[in-house]
Amino acid sequence: MIRDHRYETARFLWGDGALGRLAELLPDVGVERAMIVCGENVGANEALIGPIVDALGDRHAGTYAGARSDTPLQTVEAGVEAFDRHDIDGLVSVGGGSASDTAKAISVFSAESERTLHEMKTRTTAAGESYIPDLPAEKTPVFAVSTTLSAAEVTDIFGVTDEGAGDKAVVLDEQIRPRACIYDSAATATTPPAIIASTGMNALDHAVEILYSDGHAENPFYQATAEKAIDLLVMNLPAAVNERDPEALVAAQLGAGLSGFGIVGGISINHGINHALCARHPVSHGDGNSILLPHGIRFTFDAVPERMHRLASALGVEVTDPNTMLEGMCETIRALQEEIGVPWRLRDVGVDRDDFEAMAAVAAHDSAMANSPKRVTESDIVDLLEAAW
Repeated sequence: MIRDHRYETARFLWGDGALGRLAELLPDVGVERAMIVCGENVGANEALIGPIVDALGDRHAGTYAGARSDTPLQTVEAGVEAFDRHDIDGLVSVGGGSASDTAKAISVFSAESERTLHEMKTRTTAAGESYIPDLPAEKTPVFAVSTTLSAAEVTDIFGVTDEGAGDKAVVLDEQIRPRACIYDSAATATTPPAIIASTGMNALDHAVEILYSDGHAENPFYQATAEKAIDLLVMNLPAAVNERDPEALVAAQLGAGLSGFGIVGGISINHGINHALCARHPVSHGDGNSILLPHGIRFTFDAVPERMHRLASALGVEVTDPNTMLEGMCETIRALQEEIGVPWRLRDVGVDRDDFEAMAAVAAHDSAMANSPKRVTESDIVDLLEAAW
């Protein structure tokens, strides 16, 4: 068997003062008019935005501060209008996953202007196979200043929520992988601890799913990055959240970045369910994946025992008999959730049990389901939601 791994190119800058390097990055790809893309709170935070505007200098052509959690379609459309109005040739996302996804979406929507979201989205077919539309138009380059642990800044994929349809569509385009990812502890220190905790658990879920899903679990490159991501996140999240330790923050961000290397083709049942969950309920992406994390492990456990052995080792759980190993992994995750104060039940974040079947009908066709080692039915999804409730 011949296997193929394509190296994911991106530039990473981290440490105190990394923001100041923005000025040297944009000219490398010919960017003259850059637009900052961020949320309202980040846009109003002069301590964060000020140094970025200063670093961009004359290349700062405008700011779009309309990014929102879970990237609603209308906010992307408004961002495209701002993009056109300011004649932009480069995008700089500032913030977490919503800012990064919004910038990537603006790049795609502005280039593929004749196509709708649902014509561009990836999906899982009735046969359980992944379908990815071709998006050939040239895209505007994106740069990312990350202030959370979302890992969205690493990837060539983004999600946009169609609130009217109750669906979160996932779009894949290699051209919109950010050219550079900047992790500056001073910028991350402006982020509330609860967001660091939630996005950190989301990053942990990336790495866990990569290690057991059919997409990348047998790829040694992704095994290495996922295992290191788990180690950095589990070891550093408590100090990053509870003590605001600068070194722990940067270490956790690097762990999150590593967790993003295998997202495309690596995420599985948890993300497949969570996309529908967050589209239909006021739950953050990170909290949703945190709650679902141990339940995805339980569902998949018996299908891929060797992969679960690797996962247990990465989590620091002794590999013994299957039941002890499974419970040990779930207990490790639960202890981390308690230590950093994230929710662990759907009932605690306002999810309506009466919506489980409708959620399952959407989630069963999410693109991530194609990577599950076990075929996932709507009934399986309802059972998993019940267990998580």
